[in-house]
Amino acid sequence: MKKYINLFILFIFISVFVIFWLHENSENYKKLKEIKYNIVSHPELLPKKELARISSFWFANVRADFYRLEAIQYIWWNAISAEYKKYLYSMLDIITELNPYFEHPYVIWELLLPEYNERYENRTKNEQNNNIKQAELIAKKWIENFCDKSKVEAIKNEFDLKKLWTEDKYKNPCKSSIIPYYLAFIYYFYNHDAISRAYYYKVTSANEDSLEWAKIMAAIMQGKWWDREKSIIMFLNMAKSVENNELCSTYSTELQKILLWVFNWNFILTWDFMKQVENKRKMIENVLDKWNKSDALDDTKCINYINKSVREINLYYAETANKKYFKDTGKNAKNVKELYDKKYIDYFPKDFQKVGSDSEIIYEYNNETWNFDYRVWNY
Repeated sequence: MKKYINLFILFIFISVFVIFWLHENSENYKKLKEIKYNIVSHPELLPKKELARISSFWFANVRADFYRLEAIQYIWWNAISAEYKKYLYSMLDIITELNPYFEHPYVIWELLLPEYNERYENRTKNEQNNNIKQAELIAKKWIENFCDKSKVEAIKNEFDLKKLWTEDKYKNPCKSSIIPYYLAFIYYFYNHDAISRAYYYKVTSANEDSLEWAKIMAAIMQGKWWDREKSIIMFLNMAKSVENNELCSTYSTELQKILLWVFNWNFILTWDFMKQVENKRKMIENVLDKWNKSDALDDTKCINYINKSVREINLYYAETANKKYFKDTGKNAKNVKELYDKKYIDYFPKDFQKVGSDSEIIYEYNNETWNFDYRVWNY
Protein backbone atom coordinates (compact mmCIF):
# COMPACT_ATOMS: atom_id res chain seq x y z
CA MET A 1 0.00 0.00 0.00
CA LYS A 2 2.80 2.33 0.98
CA LYS A 3 4.45 1.58 -2.38
CA TYR A 4 1.36 2.78 -4.28
CA ILE A 5 1.08 5.90 -2.15
CA ASN A 6 4.69 6.78 -2.94
CA LEU A 7 4.08 6.18 -6.65
CA PHE A 8 0.99 8.41 -6.50
CA ILE A 9 2.93 11.20 -4.77
CA LEU A 10 5.70 10.84 -7.36
CA PHE A 11 3.11 11.05 -10.15
CA ILE A 12 1.62 14.23 -8.64
CA PHE A 13 5.08 15.73 -8.27
CA ILE A 14 6.03 14.96 -11.86
CA SER A 15 2.69 16.29 -13.14
CA VAL A 16 3.11 19.56 -11.25
CA PHE A 17 6.69 19.87 -12.53
CA VAL A 18 5.64 19.23 -16.14
CA ILE A 19 2.77 21.73 -15.91
CA PHE A 20 5.08 24.34 -14.38
CA TRP A 21 7.76 23.65 -17.00
CA LEU A 22 5.28 23.97 -19.87
CA HIS A 23 3.93 27.21 -18.41
CA GLU A 24 7.38 28.69 -17.96
CA ASN A 25 8.49 27.67 -21.43
CA SER A 26 5.28 28.99 -22.89
CA GLU A 27 5.98 32.34 -21.25
CA ASN A 28 9.58 32.19 -22.42
CA TYR A 29 8.42 31.43 -25.94
CA LYS A 30 6.04 34.38 -25.83
CA LYS A 31 8.81 36.60 -24.55
CA LEU A 32 11.15 35.38 -27.29
CA LYS A 33 8.49 36.11 -29.92
CA GLU A 34 7.95 39.53 -28.38
CA ILE A 35 11.66 40.30 -28.51
CA LYS A 36 11.87 39.16 -32.14
CA TYR A 37 8.80 41.21 -33.02
CA ASN A 38 10.31 44.31 -31.43
CA ILE A 39 13.56 43.83 -33.33
CA VAL A 40 11.68 43.66 -36.62
CA SER A 41 9.06 46.35 -35.93
CA HIS A 42 11.34 48.65 -33.95
CA PRO A 43 14.88 48.19 -35.22
CA GLU A 44 15.97 51.23 -33.19
CA LEU A 45 16.08 48.67 -30.35
CA LEU A 46 18.94 46.87 -32.08
CA PRO A 47 22.22 46.84 -30.13
CA LYS A 48 25.23 48.79 -31.28
CA LYS A 49 27.33 46.75 -33.69
CA GLU A 50 30.28 46.64 -31.25
CA LEU A 51 28.04 45.27 -28.47
CA ALA A 52 26.46 42.74 -30.86
CA ARG A 53 29.92 41.49 -31.81
CA ILE A 54 31.16 41.19 -28.22
CA SER A 55 27.99 39.51 -26.92
CA SER A 56 27.84 36.97 -29.75
CA PHE A 57 30.96 35.13 -28.48
CA TRP A 58 31.75 32.31 -30.95
CA PHE A 59 28.25 32.38 -32.49
CA ALA A 60 28.79 35.52 -34.58
CA ASN A 61 27.89 33.85 -37.89
CA VAL A 62 24.68 32.44 -36.40
CA ARG A 63 23.74 35.84 -35.00
CA ALA A 64 24.48 37.45 -38.37
CA ASP A 65 22.13 35.04 -40.12
CA PHE A 66 19.47 35.66 -37.46
CA TYR A 67 19.63 39.42 -38.08
CA ARG A 68 19.57 38.84 -41.84
CA LEU A 69 16.31 36.89 -41.54
CA GLU A 70 14.86 39.60 -39.31
CA ALA A 71 15.92 42.23 -41.84
CA ILE A 72 14.08 40.33 -44.58
CA GLN A 73 10.92 40.31 -42.43
CA TYR A 74 11.41 44.00 -41.67
CA ILE A 75 11.65 44.83 -45.39
CA TRP A 76 8.61 42.68 -46.15
CA TRP A 77 6.44 44.32 -43.48
CA ASN A 78 7.42 47.81 -44.59
CA ALA A 79 7.75 47.27 -48.33
CA ILE A 80 4.78 49.33 -49.52
CA SER A 81 6.02 52.67 -48.18
CA ALA A 82 9.70 51.69 -48.26
CA GLU A 83 9.93 52.65 -44.59
CA TYR A 84 12.45 49.86 -44.14
CA LYS A 85 15.14 52.18 -45.52
CA LYS A 86 15.03 54.15 -42.28
CA TYR A 87 16.86 51.42 -40.36
CA LEU A 88 18.14 49.12 -43.09
CA TYR A 89 21.67 50.47 -42.93
CA SER A 90 21.88 49.90 -39.15
CA MET A 91 20.76 46.30 -39.64
CA LEU A 92 23.23 45.77 -42.48
CA ASP A 93 26.03 47.28 -40.44
CA ILE A 94 25.41 44.80 -37.60
CA ILE A 95 25.13 41.82 -39.97
CA THR A 96 28.36 42.65 -41.78
CA GLU A 97 30.11 43.39 -38.49
CA LEU A 98 29.23 39.97 -37.10
CA ASN A 99 30.13 38.24 -40.37
CA PRO A 100 32.21 40.46 -42.69
CA TYR A 101 32.27 37.73 -45.36
CA PHE A 102 28.51 37.25 -45.54
CA GLU A 103 28.08 38.31 -49.19
CA HIS A 104 24.29 38.13 -49.62
CA PRO A 105 23.42 41.28 -47.56
CA TYR A 106 25.97 43.35 -49.45
CA VAL A 107 24.74 42.20 -52.85
CA ILE A 108 20.98 42.64 -52.42
CA TRP A 109 20.60 45.60 -50.10
CA GLU A 110 23.33 47.67 -51.68
CA LEU A 111 20.84 48.22 -54.50
CA LEU A 112 17.73 48.66 -52.32
CA LEU A 113 19.05 51.51 -50.18
CA PRO A 114 19.63 54.29 -52.75
CA GLU A 115 16.60 53.64 -54.99
CA TYR A 116 13.72 56.14 -54.65
CA ASN A 117 10.27 56.22 -56.21
CA GLU A 118 8.11 59.24 -55.46
CA ARG A 119 4.92 57.31 -56.26
CA TYR A 120 4.95 55.42 -52.97
CA GLU A 121 7.85 56.83 -50.94
CA ASN A 122 7.90 60.01 -48.92
CA ARG A 123 11.49 60.88 -48.09
CA THR A 124 13.18 64.26 -48.06
CA LYS A 125 16.10 65.02 -50.37
CA ASN A 126 18.44 64.80 -47.39
CA GLU A 127 17.08 61.36 -46.49
CA GLN A 128 17.52 60.18 -50.08
CA ASN A 129 21.11 61.45 -50.16
CA ASN A 130 21.76 59.78 -46.81
CA ASN A 131 20.53 56.42 -48.17
CA ILE A 132 22.83 56.80 -51.19
CA LYS A 133 25.75 57.49 -48.86
CA GLN A 134 24.81 54.44 -46.74
CA ALA A 135 24.79 52.20 -49.82
CA GLU A 136 28.23 53.52 -50.72
CA LEU A 137 29.51 52.84 -47.18
CA ILE A 138 28.20 49.27 -47.18
CA ALA A 139 29.81 48.60 -50.56
CA LYS A 140 33.13 50.08 -49.44
CA LYS A 141 33.00 47.95 -46.30
CA TRP A 142 32.73 44.94 -48.60
CA ILE A 143 35.69 46.20 -50.65
CA GLU A 144 37.79 46.39 -47.47
CA ASN A 145 36.91 42.82 -46.49
CA PHE A 146 36.92 41.11 -49.89
CA CYS A 147 39.63 42.89 -51.91
CA ASP A 148 43.41 43.13 -52.01
CA LYS A 149 44.05 46.78 -51.13
CA SER A 150 47.39 46.95 -52.94
CA LYS A 151 45.87 45.66 -56.22
CA VAL A 152 42.82 47.90 -55.94
CA GLU A 153 45.08 50.91 -55.41
CA ALA A 154 47.35 49.93 -58.32
CA ILE A 155 44.35 49.67 -60.66
CA LYS A 156 43.40 53.26 -59.90
CA ASN A 157 46.49 54.60 -61.68
CA GLU A 158 46.55 52.13 -64.58
CA PHE A 159 44.77 53.25 -67.75
CA ASP A 160 45.93 50.49 -70.07
CA LEU A 161 42.96 48.15 -69.75
CA LYS A 162 44.75 45.31 -71.49
CA LYS A 163 47.30 45.21 -68.64
CA LEU A 164 44.48 44.96 -66.08
CA TRP A 165 43.23 41.84 -67.80
CA THR A 166 46.58 40.13 -68.42
CA GLU A 167 49.17 41.09 -65.79
CA ASP A 168 49.24 39.20 -62.49
CA LYS A 169 49.82 42.30 -60.38
CA TYR A 170 46.32 43.49 -61.30
CA LYS A 171 44.36 40.28 -61.84
CA ASN A 172 41.70 39.14 -59.37
CA PRO A 173 41.83 42.09 -56.94
CA CYS A 174 38.61 40.92 -55.20
CA LYS A 175 37.22 37.58 -54.04
CA SER A 176 34.07 38.39 -56.00
CA SER A 177 33.45 40.99 -58.69
CA ILE A 178 29.76 41.72 -58.15
CA ILE A 179 30.05 44.29 -55.31
CA PRO A 180 32.48 46.68 -57.06
CA TYR A 181 30.28 46.27 -60.14
CA TYR A 182 27.21 47.46 -58.20
CA LEU A 183 29.25 50.19 -56.51
CA ALA A 184 30.20 51.50 -59.96
CA PHE A 185 26.48 51.58 -60.79
CA ILE A 186 25.75 53.63 -57.64
CA TYR A 187 28.44 56.13 -58.58
CA TYR A 188 27.01 56.37 -62.09
CA PHE A 189 23.30 56.51 -61.47
CA TYR A 190 23.00 58.16 -58.04
CA ASN A 191 26.23 60.07 -57.37
CA HIS A 192 26.98 61.10 -60.98
CA ASP A 193 30.67 60.61 -60.19
CA ALA A 194 32.39 59.86 -63.51
CA ILE A 195 35.85 59.22 -62.03
CA SER A 196 34.71 56.76 -59.34
CA ARG A 197 32.37 54.88 -61.64
CA ALA A 198 35.15 54.35 -64.21
CA TYR A 199 37.52 53.25 -61.46
CA TYR A 200 35.21 50.58 -60.00
CA TYR A 201 34.30 49.23 -63.43
CA LYS A 202 38.06 48.77 -63.93
CA VAL A 203 38.33 46.96 -60.58
CA THR A 204 35.43 44.72 -61.61
CA SER A 205 36.86 43.92 -65.02
CA ALA A 206 40.21 42.84 -63.54
CA ASN A 207 38.54 39.88 -61.86
CA GLU A 208 38.59 36.69 -63.92
CA ASP A 209 35.10 35.80 -62.59
CA SER A 210 33.71 39.17 -63.67
CA LEU A 211 30.79 39.41 -66.02
CA GLU A 212 32.05 39.55 -69.59
CA TRP A 213 30.33 42.87 -70.23
CA ALA A 214 32.22 44.45 -67.29
CA LYS A 215 35.14 44.89 -69.70
CA ILE A 216 32.87 46.74 -72.10
CA MET A 217 31.72 48.99 -69.27
CA ALA A 218 35.31 49.63 -68.15
CA ALA A 219 36.23 50.66 -71.70
CA ILE A 220 33.34 53.01 -72.39
CA MET A 221 33.36 54.53 -68.88
CA GLN A 222 37.07 55.33 -69.13
CA GLY A 223 36.57 56.96 -72.53
CA LYS A 224 35.64 60.62 -72.96
CA TRP A 225 33.05 59.82 -75.64
CA TRP A 226 29.35 59.07 -75.26
CA ASP A 227 27.01 59.99 -72.45
CA ARG A 228 23.50 58.70 -72.97
CA GLU A 229 25.02 55.68 -74.70
CA LYS A 230 26.91 54.77 -71.51
CA SER A 231 23.69 54.89 -69.54
CA ILE A 232 21.91 52.56 -71.98
CA ILE A 233 24.70 49.97 -71.97
CA MET A 234 24.97 50.18 -68.17
CA PHE A 235 21.28 49.41 -67.64
CA LEU A 236 21.42 46.50 -70.07
CA ASN A 237 24.41 45.16 -68.15
CA MET A 238 22.57 45.50 -64.85
CA ALA A 239 19.61 43.62 -66.30
CA LYS A 240 21.86 40.65 -66.99
CA SER A 241 23.59 40.72 -63.61
CA VAL A 242 20.86 41.18 -60.97
CA GLU A 243 18.69 38.18 -61.81
CA ASN A 244 19.37 34.82 -63.41
CA ASN A 245 16.64 34.92 -66.03
CA GLU A 246 17.29 33.44 -69.47
CA LEU A 247 14.66 35.51 -71.29
CA CYS A 248 15.89 38.78 -69.85
CA SER A 249 19.59 37.97 -70.21
CA THR A 250 19.24 36.88 -73.83
CA TYR A 251 17.34 40.01 -74.83
CA SER A 252 19.75 42.29 -72.93
CA THR A 253 22.72 40.71 -74.70
CA GLU A 254 21.13 40.94 -78.16
CA LEU A 255 20.02 44.55 -77.69
CA GLN A 256 23.40 45.55 -76.31
CA LYS A 257 25.24 44.12 -79.33
CA ILE A 258 22.94 45.96 -81.75
CA LEU A 259 23.24 49.26 -79.91
CA LEU A 260 27.02 49.10 -79.59
CA TRP A 261 27.10 48.66 -83.36
CA VAL A 262 24.68 51.60 -83.82
CA PHE A 263 26.68 53.87 -81.51
CA ASN A 264 30.05 53.00 -83.02
CA TRP A 265 28.85 53.74 -86.55
CA ASN A 266 26.56 56.68 -85.63
CA PHE A 267 23.50 55.12 -87.22
CA ILE A 268 20.10 56.72 -86.75
CA LEU A 269 17.47 54.77 -84.81
CA THR A 270 14.45 54.15 -87.04
CA TRP A 271 10.72 54.01 -86.30
CA ASP A 272 10.74 50.28 -86.96
CA PHE A 273 13.60 49.65 -84.53
CA MET A 274 12.04 51.78 -81.77
CA LYS A 275 8.70 50.02 -82.16
CA GLN A 276 10.32 46.59 -82.01
CA VAL A 277 12.22 47.51 -78.84
CA GLU A 278 9.04 48.72 -77.13
CA ASN A 279 7.02 45.68 -78.18
CA LYS A 280 9.74 43.36 -76.91
CA ARG A 281 9.95 45.29 -73.64
CA LYS A 282 6.20 44.92 -73.10
CA MET A 283 6.32 41.22 -73.89
CA ILE A 284 9.14 40.58 -71.41
CA GLU A 285 7.43 42.68 -68.74
CA ASN A 286 4.19 40.74 -69.18
CA VAL A 287 6.01 37.41 -68.92
CA LEU A 288 8.26 38.31 -65.98
CA ASP A 289 5.60 40.28 -64.10
CA LYS A 290 2.87 37.68 -64.50
CA TRP A 291 2.70 37.09 -60.75
CA ASN A 292 4.20 40.27 -59.34
CA LYS A 293 3.60 43.60 -61.08
CA SER A 294 5.89 45.46 -58.66
CA ASP A 295 8.95 43.81 -60.22
CA ALA A 296 9.03 46.56 -62.85
CA LEU A 297 10.18 48.98 -60.14
CA ASP A 298 12.31 46.56 -58.10
CA ASP A 299 16.06 47.22 -58.24
CA THR A 300 16.79 43.54 -57.71
CA LYS A 301 14.77 42.45 -60.77
CA CYS A 302 15.89 42.19 -64.37
CA ILE A 303 12.80 43.80 -65.90
CA ASN A 304 13.39 47.01 -63.97
CA TYR A 305 16.69 47.57 -65.79
CA ILE A 306 15.24 46.54 -69.14
CA ASN A 307 12.59 49.21 -68.63
CA LYS A 308 15.14 51.82 -67.64
CA SER A 309 17.36 50.98 -70.61
CA VAL A 310 14.39 51.48 -72.98
CA ARG A 311 13.67 54.81 -71.27
CA GLU A 312 17.26 55.84 -72.00
CA ILE A 313 16.91 54.66 -75.60
CA ASN A 314 13.81 56.86 -75.94
CA LEU A 315 15.75 59.84 -74.58
CA TYR A 316 18.67 59.08 -76.92
CA TYR A 317 16.20 58.94 -79.83
CA ALA A 318 14.82 62.36 -78.84
CA GLU A 319 18.26 63.92 -78.36
CA THR A 320 19.45 62.73 -81.75
CA ALA A 321 16.43 64.34 -83.42
CA ASN A 322 16.82 67.49 -81.35
CA LYS A 323 20.34 68.05 -82.71
CA LYS A 324 18.89 68.37 -86.21
CA TYR A 325 16.00 70.47 -84.87
CA PHE A 326 18.48 72.89 -83.25
CA LYS A 327 20.56 73.05 -86.43
CA ASP A 328 17.48 73.97 -88.47
CA THR A 329 15.75 76.34 -86.03
CA GLY A 330 18.46 77.64 -83.71
CA LYS A 331 16.59 76.44 -80.61
CA ASN A 332 15.88 73.22 -78.74
CA ALA A 333 12.55 71.42 -78.98
CA LYS A 334 10.42 71.72 -75.84
CA ASN A 335 9.59 68.02 -75.72
CA VAL A 336 9.15 64.91 -77.88
CA LYS A 337 5.64 66.02 -78.84
CA GLU A 338 7.12 69.07 -80.54
CA LEU A 339 9.66 66.88 -82.33
CA TYR A 340 6.87 64.55 -83.43
CA ASP A 341 4.51 67.34 -84.54
CA LYS A 342 7.29 69.00 -86.54
CA LYS A 343 8.11 65.60 -88.10
CA TYR A 344 11.66 65.35 -86.74
CA ILE A 345 10.72 61.92 -85.36
CA ASP A 346 8.19 59.48 -86.81
CA TYR A 347 7.75 57.47 -83.63
CA PHE A 348 6.27 58.92 -80.41
CA PRO A 349 8.12 57.25 -77.49
CA LYS A 350 6.09 56.50 -74.35
CA ASP A 351 7.53 55.73 -70.93
CA PHE A 352 7.04 52.37 -69.22
CA GLN A 353 5.99 53.91 -65.90
CA LYS A 354 2.31 54.73 -65.54
CA VAL A 355 1.25 57.56 -63.25
CA GLY A 356 -2.47 58.21 -63.47
CA SER A 357 -5.30 59.60 -65.55
CA ASP A 358 -4.29 63.25 -65.19
CA SER A 359 -0.55 63.01 -65.82
CA GLU A 360 2.18 60.76 -67.20
CA ILE A 361 5.94 60.47 -67.55
CA ILE A 362 6.94 62.83 -70.34
CA TYR A 363 10.25 63.41 -72.16
CA GLU A 364 11.24 67.06 -72.38
CA TYR A 365 14.32 69.21 -72.86
CA ASN A 366 16.09 70.20 -69.63
CA ASN A 367 17.73 73.62 -69.95
CA GLU A 368 19.91 73.00 -66.89
CA THR A 369 21.53 69.79 -68.16
CA TRP A 370 21.24 70.59 -71.91
CA ASN A 371 19.77 67.17 -72.52
CA PHE A 372 16.36 65.55 -72.66
CA ASP A 373 15.01 64.28 -69.36
CA TYR A 374 11.81 62.77 -67.95
CA ARG A 375 9.35 63.93 -65.31
CA VAL A 376 5.75 63.55 -64.18
CA TRP A 377 3.70 66.04 -66.20
CA ASN A 378 1.57 66.05 -69.33
CA TYR A 379 1.97 67.16 -72.90
